[in-house]
Amino acid sequence: MGLALVVAALAGAMLALRFVLPRLAHRSFIAGRFAEARRRYRAIVWTSVSRRRRAAARVSIAGAYLAEGRWADGGAATDAIDGDALEPATRAGWFNNRAYAALRLGARDAAAERALVQVREALRLRPEVPALLHTEGLALLATGRTDEAIRVFESLWEHGNLGPRLESERAADLARAWAARGETAYAADYARRARQALPDAPWNASDDAVAPAAVMDPALVD
Repeated sequence: MGLALVVAALAGAMLALRFVLPRLAHRSFIAGRFAEARRRYRAIVWTSVSRRRRAAARVSIAGAYLAEGRWADGGAATDAIDGDALEPATRAGWFNNRAYAALRLGARDAAAERALVQVREALRLRPEVPALLHTEGLALLATGRTDEAIRVFESLWEHGNLGPRLESERAADLARAWAARGETAYAADYARRARQALPDAPWNASDDAVAPAAVMDPALVD
């Protein structure tokens, strides 16, 4: 009887690790509690017997760094992952994180073109994810394709409610794009919308959001 109880408890713990912990980690991520999300994703890496789940958790750890504005840490965490070993859905997040980290760290010229190729590969694998489209817009902006970038940012509305984080980021990058076109009134309006949607977001940290030379934003496929 005692052994049966121990076995049942262990089985329950394994089920909790398999099903509950990923949901808790994802909930922390969506709520913007990124340090907590990383701790939970790391627990999945340490405890899961599934190679697929461990790989997805590592990609999500990198995404949590990026979403928090820790671009260099997110880039390093992404670079430490072997993308060729990932399943397609997880590889889409990995490609997106690579592109997003590079763009946020100021990629230009060949590096920005490389980021555009990476995010388009992510979109080929998961065309339905709005955050990937947003990263494509960032890459277009970084490569000087400003009108295309604006069209991509505007098209995100076709995906319904984006949530405050992605909407704030979209607005901040539209501010940069319109500023690059010399449309300062549009730029100022979108910068205001970005701050209104999520005042403490890393892309709203400075008052240069409307400067034509400002750089780029998000990622995160969780």
